[in-house]
Amino acid sequence: MSRWEHWIRAEEDPERVSGKPEALDDLTVLDLSHGHYGALLAATYLAELGAEVIKIEPPEGDPARAWGPPDAAVAGEGLAFVAEARNRYHMTLDWRSARGRRLLRGLAGRADVLVEGFAPGHLDRLGLGYRQLSRLNPRLVYVACSAYGHFGPLAPGQPREYDLIDQALSGLVHITGDPDGPPERVGCWIGAYAQAAWAAMATLAALSWRRTSGRGQMIDISGAEALMRYLEYSVLLYHTTREVRGRTGLYELAVFPYTFVRVRDGYAFIAGYTDPNFGALCRVMGRPELAHDPRFNTTLQRTTHANEVALRAEIEKWSVNLNAGEILDKVLADPGPGTVVFGPMNTPTRTLAEEHWWERGCFRRIQDPLYGELVLQMPAWRMTRTPPRLRWPCRPVGYHNAHLYAKYFGLGPRRLAELKEEGVL
Repeated sequence: MSRWEHWIRAEEDPERVSGKPEALDDLTVLDLSHGHYGALLAATYLAELGAEVIKIEPPEGDPARAWGPPDAAVAGEGLAFVAEARNRYHMTLDWRSARGRRLLRGLAGRADVLVEGFAPGHLDRLGLGYRQLSRLNPRLVYVACSAYGHFGPLAPGQPREYDLIDQALSGLVHITGDPDGPPERVGCWIGAYAQAAWAAMATLAALSWRRTSGRGQMIDISGAEALMRYLEYSVLLYHTTREVRGRTGLYELAVFPYTFVRVRDGYAFIAGYTDPNFGALCRVMGRPELAHDPRFNTTLQRTTHANEVALRAEIEKWSVNLNAGEILDKVLADPGPGTVVFGPMNTPTRTLAEEHWWERGCFRRIQDPLYGELVLQMPAWRMTRTPPRLRWPCRPVGYHNAHLYAKYFGLGPRRLAELKEEGVL
């Protein structure tokens, strides 16, 4: 093990995370996501970095609690909610009632961040929007997640956020799939995760500016716009050539080979698209003459569609006779010059079986007193000083009511019972 690997392994050791400070442990975040997965995830990312996130739900609970295959719920909770509603304090509060709105304003007056996923203007009409809450708390950072954004011709009357709306509006679906097939959705709720990532980044930027200005601000983030930043050169391609990028499936307009190919035990990714790297791939394949073939000897030649199809066929003539491990051995044994990038296409079960990801702390198996044994994805960041962490998984509706109402309002059990009788909790 090199000096560097020894050092970074010790600094990022997942077993040492709980003994280190948390970067955002001085922040209070109100989570009003309510059936909006992007907003819920934005609050999750802040919670993983140490913020005190208070999940506020009406007495009947967040509809997101039901999301997931119905035959695989955990203790009555949908898997999507169990997977991501972590590290929160869960309280009930009916903001539809006058008393509930007063209590919510009291919380917002002391919070640093509020994250919501309602239709534009909905909370404003209830007196709980940014305009009203910022007068109570000028330092509040108010994050509003929606499909179309809070202004523009499409904003009024827009539907609630759905991942497929984001994918369709952004143009992402148009370029996903095989050239002769129908458009295909990306196989996960990528719109929600993209929206959450940009929302969390903007929140941290707003908090940084607040340190010097003393002022919060509103962050308006559209799920469709979040995905538009994932379209790399597609928009500029249309601007410069008026060419509409279509579905290319296993082929890439900009560089090639950069594709999936069949191997004896499934499929694998392979890339070697610069001239030196393509030469290395040809050596690894035992076909050095391909590097000089006039169809493939320059990047420009390799990226015409007909030549991409022909080149992929040549690679598969070789790859289908070997399993992924055998090909990886050949790639690692090549002395260079040039580098081939190769990796098997994992099923989720194969990914979970990879020792590498467990050693890095990408997954964690926990025994929870409420939900039993869970295997959960951990935060994507590794940080040497203030690493993110999982403190606890999601909790039932109103689980922390006693703690939170005592902490923020000084209310005891008898008053909570009265509020529950009134329907506020």
